[in-house]
Amino acid sequence: MAGISARRVALLIASASSRRRSLRAKLRRELNELLALSTSEEESEQLLIGHLERIVPGSGAAVLRRDNGDDRLEAKLSGNAEQTPLRGLRTDQLRPRSCLAVRLGRAYERRPGDDPLLECEVCGKLAGAVACEPLRFGGQVNGAVLVADEQRLGDRDRARIHEAVMQAAPILAGQRSLSLAERRAASDALTGLPNRRAADETIKRMAAHAGRALSPLGVVRLDLDRLQQINDSHGRERGDKALATIGQVLSATLRASDFAARYGGQEFLILLPDTDRRASQDVAEKLRRAIERTNMPDIGVVTGSLGVACLPEDAVDPEALIRKAERALDAAKAHGRNRVEAAQPSAAGDPRGGGELA
Repeated sequence: MAGISARRVALLIASASSRRRSLRAKLRRELNELLALSTSEEESEQLLIGHLERIVPGSGAAVLRRDNGDDRLEAKLSGNAEQTPLRGLRTDQLRPRSCLAVRLGRAYERRPGDDPLLECEVCGKLAGAVACEPLRFGGQVNGAVLVADEQRLGDRDRARIHEAVMQAAPILAGQRSLSLAERRAASDALTGLPNRRAADETIKRMAAHAGRALSPLGVVRLDLDRLQQINDSHGRERGDKALATIGQVLSATLRASDFAARYGGQEFLILLPDTDRRASQDVAEKLRRAIERTNMPDIGVVTGSLGVACLPEDAVDPEALIRKAERALDAAKAHGRNRVEAAQPSAAGDPRGGGELA
């Protein structure tokens, strides 16, 4: 009887083990299938995080991704992060070398009670156990995947985490490369802002949305005053530095919903959704003052002239709106530079109107 009982127990254990293997295989297949269908790095990261939460129940997961400049780590956390040891995760001002898995290029783990010689700046203060796997593909480490649990993470848990990261790493690397290529194609290398092609596409989209929502759209054309004199007096490198600094001023001054692009040469284009003429002029004046207050080493004070136009008051299509803002910019330069001018209504029958309102 004892022999039969032991055999039955062995069969039950074997059956349970088989069911677990079958479930793990099913989850791996599901992750592979969904990753293959994923259309973005963000979606793939969310799929990986969700998968890790299922294979290590009760844990919290995070993806630490190098940003587009490769000088910061951006953290994407699981939805249950606040109920796991991840609630203490540091996510601000992280550098790639802050994460030991990224820095060492290999898996990093810490058990409860460990006293490491070098503490990880990202997860070193977390309670419980942590396992961190580098997102490595093609000899390059693009980030890391961190799993934290209140209890000890066993060998099986770490093996499953490693397996999941190995599944996702090639997909994430490919999507990252595609995203960087698309961003670079639509970006100005000097300022880091979107380029003219991206600006032309964006104003069409914003103008269409404004028309559907019956909301205003402000346009500001900004020209850096006397850039050629800066180039002649201080060298082209200083002129380029001035343009790059203006790009930083725009990024720091505008709202997250606004759009700024280098529109060519020394000119920038700013789009202000849900912003009427008066508010657009206020924004332009704020930008003018911010530029004037920016003292550039070896150059001194640099100023800008700005022209403002607004949809639908000044034009009803993107091309006409940009032309009206350009004429306002010309007026600002003609009236002494370092000033803001708003578009003037078109004269009746003006053949240059091209959709502008008289």
